[in-house]
Amino acid sequence: MNHKVTIEELGGRGDGIVRENGKVIYVPYSAPGDVADIKLQGQKGRLRHLHQKSPHRIDPMCPHFTKCGGCSLQHVEAEFYKNWKQNLIKTALSNQGVADAIINPPEVSPIGSRRRTTLQAIGRGGGNIVLGYAEKGTHNLIDVASCPILVPEIMNFIGPLRDFLKNTLEAKQKMSVQITSGDNGLDVTFNGKGEAGLNMLMDLAKFAEDNDLARISWYDRSLKNPYFETLAERRKPFVTFEGNKVYFPAGAFLQATEAGQNALTRIMLEGIEGASRVVDLFSGCGTFSIAAARHAKVHAVENNEDMLTSLKTSANQMQGIKQVTTELRDLFLRPLLPHELNEYDVVIIDPPRAGAKHQMQEILDSDIQRLVMISCNPITFARDVQDLEGAGFTMGSVTPVDQFIFSPHLEIISVFHRR
Repeated sequence: MNHKVTIEELGGRGDGIVRENGKVIYVPYSAPGDVADIKLQGQKGRLRHLHQKSPHRIDPMCPHFTKCGGCSLQHVEAEFYKNWKQNLIKTALSNQGVADAIINPPEVSPIGSRRRTTLQAIGRGGGNIVLGYAEKGTHNLIDVASCPILVPEIMNFIGPLRDFLKNTLEAKQKMSVQITSGDNGLDVTFNGKGEAGLNMLMDLAKFAEDNDLARISWYDRSLKNPYFETLAERRKPFVTFEGNKVYFPAGAFLQATEAGQNALTRIMLEGIEGASRVVDLFSGCGTFSIAAARHAKVHAVENNEDMLTSLKTSANQMQGIKQVTTELRDLFLRPLLPHELNEYDVVIIDPPRAGAKHQMQEILDSDIQRLVMISCNPITFARDVQDLEGAGFTMGSVTPVDQFIFSPHLEIISVFHRR
């Protein structure tokens, strides 16, 4: 049965919120001010009919919007969207008792700038496949012909990839394809169950040649310890960090957009100004280490050997940078201790989504005077801020960096000085 409501605000995940009789109802793809009929399914309301449109509502740019679960906010205008992203941080901080933060306007990556993605595929039999992204909140795959947030190089690759998989996938066979756009071509990994047979290996090598791919790899997820097996490397894929080439391994973590990477790097460099020794925790293949090494000696710590090897190899080939040392270490199990941290002027930390509670505690207990913190989770960020302020740090202004446009995800960067 339809139920008439007025949407009050947008929640933290981008769904519209309605409050009725002490209950909260979440309505995806709605906007504050929408008067709508919804179909209630527990705490969720499904949009059935709009009686009156929100003043913030615009037409979405993608034909797959509301079916594909990748975007939740193409239907709201840019200024409202920016304010909402800013408020995600404000709300998370005020929930932890941090009320006086200066939050800068978000640095939003442009349309068509996302340089990495993972497409899911499933065979339907008879040469048919579905290739795309999962529907919101389900494992149901939505067939996607285009995606406006991807860089053109990946967008143009969807068609050839679809044709290749039509001849490859059997009925019900599932595969995911990880695509990263380097500065010199695409790096593509096929992620499936089992070994790639001889025919498949030959087909993939030809596919790489026909589509001028930089590298193509296979990842057998049925193995106990899966690894990236390079099938053809026609060029070593690289990206540029502050004018320096960094070669990256298959499956490497890179910032999702170049604009986002540049915004984070610019603020990080302001944060380490004057420092002579810097430690970069969760360094990956060196987004921040390489940029920082133009100004200071850098020690990069990371738990992925391939990424560290790439960082070290790339740094060894560079002119005009200071010494870069690396350390393979699991910072969750073995965080750097205060006496180790005390050797540095500044800590840069960019932990995974779960945060790095143990490592943060060691930073609090050390004599470190300056910290550049990058986070992709407003909630763990706010928790860390509260701890840092309790330990005598003052937070500088906070900059939201929006690389995952039209979604609730957000990168945050701020510089902390010990009082």
